[in-house]
Amino acid sequence: MGVNHKSVYLLLANISSISFVLPIVFFMVFKRHSREKSLWVVFFYAVYCMFSEGFTFYLHIHKSQETPYFLFAIFTLLEYSCFSLFYIYSTQRTSVKRLVIVLWILFSAFCLIDYFFINKMNDFDSVTTGVESILIIILCIYYLVIQIRGSYTLTLYSTSNFWIIITFLIYLSGTFFLYIMAENMIQDLAFREQYIVINSSFNIIKNILLSVAMLMKTSPPANQSTNNKKIFEPFPS
Repeated sequence: MGVNHKSVYLLLANISSISFVLPIVFFMVFKRHSREKSLWVVFFYAVYCMFSEGFTFYLHIHKSQETPYFLFAIFTLLEYSCFSLFYIYSTQRTSVKRLVIVLWILFSAFCLIDYFFINKMNDFDSVTTGVESILIIILCIYYLVIQIRGSYTLTLYSTSNFWIIITFLIYLSGTFFLYIMAENMIQDLAFREQYIVINSSFNIIKNILLSVAMLMKTSPPANQSTNNKKIFEPFPS
């Protein structure tokens, strides 16, 4: 008996939707008493993703309606805003914080211009999503390069911030070309099927990695030396 492709796509999409609950549950179990602001930003990002995915699923199943394009635009801006805030809380150097804030202001302005004057609310926001992905990927790589330059990298791998950075790096690298092509090919049935498979797969990976991040420690031990502590301060002055 042949495999029903639609059933496979639906199963994968359902698993993806359910996976959005994972980082929220792991946060509530392991990090709900944490004072780390960066983790709370990721928690609210995960909650927003869950509600956004749930609303999209509701439109498809109960209303037989496609997701309005403005929801994609809102998601892009909020996702970048959450990552920027997370990055600011994870950064020690004031100049880097200022740079991230400037980039956020410029990107927000670009999103509004694209939405109201270029894209005009009629298409998938491929351009802004592509710019968002590039900016976040660059920031992730910079974070990792600075961190790995330290002398105690084994400690680095056991921190929440490291796994959150890895999550965004893998997720946005894996979906970059998919989102870039979506504006011109979203009406193609074959592309829609590929979109579901790729997007759902990387959503599952993202949520699993964010869950792993919630199992990691958020700060160095109190008796750790000053030299090793630099590992947790990615942008020393």
